[in-house]
Amino acid sequence: MKKQNIAYLLSLLTVFSACSGSKKAFKKAREYEAAGLYVEAAEADLRALQKDRNYKDAKVHLRKVAPQAYEELLGRGTKLEQARNWDEAVAAYQQLDGFLGRIGLHGIVLATIDVRAKLDETSKLAAREHFERAEALFAKKRWTKAANAYLRAHELVENFGRSFDKAIQSLVNSGNGWLKKKEYQRALQPFNRVLEIAPNHPVGKKKVAEAHFLLGRQHFDDKQYRKSLQEFEEVEKIKPGYKNLVEWLDRAYQHAVQQVAVFPFLNRTRIEADGYLAASAVHDQLVRKNLPFADFMPLPETLVILERAGHSRYGLLNESQLINLARREKLDSIVWGTVLDIDVNDWAEDPIEVEMVRVETDSTGEEIEVGTGVFFREHTHKRRVRVTLEHLIIETHEGRVQDRERYSEDITDVARWIAYQGSIYDLPEEKRPLLDAPRDPRAVPVLVNEMLIASAERIGRKVAKFYR
Repeated sequence: MKKQNIAYLLSLLTVFSACSGSKKAFKKAREYEAAGLYVEAAEADLRALQKDRNYKDAKVHLRKVAPQAYEELLGRGTKLEQARNWDEAVAAYQQLDGFLGRIGLHGIVLATIDVRAKLDETSKLAAREHFERAEALFAKKRWTKAANAYLRAHELVENFGRSFDKAIQSLVNSGNGWLKKKEYQRALQPFNRVLEIAPNHPVGKKKVAEAHFLLGRQHFDDKQYRKSLQEFEEVEKIKPGYKNLVEWLDRAYQHAVQQVAVFPFLNRTRIEADGYLAASAVHDQLVRKNLPFADFMPLPETLVILERAGHSRYGLLNESQLINLARREKLDSIVWGTVLDIDVNDWAEDPIEVEMVRVETDSTGEEIEVGTGVFFREHTHKRRVRVTLEHLIIETHEGRVQDRERYSEDITDVARWIAYQGSIYDLPEEKRPLLDAPRDPRAVPVLVNEMLIASAERIGRKVAKFYR
């Protein structure tokens, strides 16, 4: 019942809204009539009837003003025709034709001229005017304006004087002009427009493919290999099997893919830190990303390079030595880093003395905790380790640092145990494991390695964004 009531209320609201809108439109119709604006008056009546088809007052009023509105629209068209304003005359007769069709839906039929014939006549005259203008522009090699004029003629009368075909030829000529100037990006504009108006036009597809191909070659020569690859891929979408495309796709891809090595991080601190572990964690992150434009050298091969150069994997190579080594191995870039600082802070908190209790029942039957006079001490020892390191991405050909960022990670490990001489069974059950718990937090090298891995994962995500 509730759903039915809601539906009923919604229908009432819809009816009320329609009635309110119809009355407002009808009121405007009468105001327009009083001002001698018969077209506007008739349009307002039509809006009222659109909201409420059975609105009697609007129907009566529309019958009254429709003949005058017709005469007003016809007069506009006639004046424009006499002034040889063919485009505007066409628009006026189109408005008149639409008006007669809409009042006809409400049973109003007027004695009129043959509006369709008049519309056809003015459309041909307008099309001829645009066509002649297009021909003059074509002769002057003003291709874009010629194409626009041809298309307007075609819009008025389908393919008037082969205007559609000539519009396409104008656009092709425009694009060819840009091709000769090696302005391939600009050439794409008119060629793409051909495909917009004729999606499967063979010449249009061929020319778009040619412009993308030449633009790809241009990017390749400028060593913008990813852009080059994108253009060749566009050619493949538009025209598979384009001449030499497979060869150029392969060449662009081979150049676009960077050969990268991740080298063991350098440790500048006095505390032991495994630079190979940090590099390994970064390398694993990058390999898992499966980046399309970066080929990461396996870490064992990186170690072979270091050994071949007379260095261990933790070798103290500086930046210039690494760059020279990478150049010899024909690497495009390297990922490297430095452990800048390791801060270790140990402290023990004052032990807490705890009296053990037992639960007894008092005279009222309530359970209460009663001290036993037996005590144990709970000790806490904490160790905080903060590791600060930075990573670098170095372009090897020019030795430029392309990316550098510093990171800090810290961890606090807690050792908690109790000292007690009595029976283990006297202790609360949850405290018993603390009797044999370690007296010290985990060793510094263990915590350092954990922080190196955490930082390396952050570095891996950042470096992946760079190569993506």
